[in-house]
Amino acid sequence: MSPSFENITAGRDFVGNDKIDNHILPKPTQIDKLNELYKQEIIDDNKITTVIDELHHYNSNTKCKKDLSTILCEAGFEYIIDEAIELKELISKMIIKHQNYRSAQKIITYILSEVESIFISKIKPKLPTIKDEIRLKKILRIYLENEIKDQLGENVLEIYNRQINGMMYFLTGNCHIQWKNDAVV
Repeated sequence: MSPSFENITAGRDFVGNDKIDNHILPKPTQIDKLNELYKQEIIDDNKITTVIDELHHYNSNTKCKKDLSTILCEAGFEYIIDEAIELKELISKMIIKHQNYRSAQKIITYILSEVESIFISKIKPKLPTIKDEIRLKKILRIYLENEIKDQLGENVLEIYNRQINGMMYFLTGNCHIQWKNDAVV
């Protein structure tokens, strides 16, 4: 005698035979692919001796003659100079540490370009209203740190909030981002 299936209520899928779940995984991001490539370059000891053009661009200061301290002072942010100098140096050291791997250079460049874009579009317009360090750090957390952390994936280069902020100061010190709307070079 066959079982009767009358008046059955299923809260989820109700199948009479095998059920095959079709889970679609998200496509790997550019950073995901670069993370995998970096791990393979380390395993293969695949080193390079050149710096990719875009990283060289961010690592150079050709736009102005001002240093990081001057730029921050002129914009009214002298209270963060010591931290900014320390974090800018942290990024310079990180670039040197990973300069022998093309994928690492690309990851760093990608994040530098994101930091530049986020700063210019979301943070710089808010700067004239910021007068204290607490408010500045809150804005950096909301617009810069959180957005970049979401993109890092496996984070093989170990880029955390200090490094993300350091990239902002690195770009500032190399005159790729300005803190004053009327910045004169």
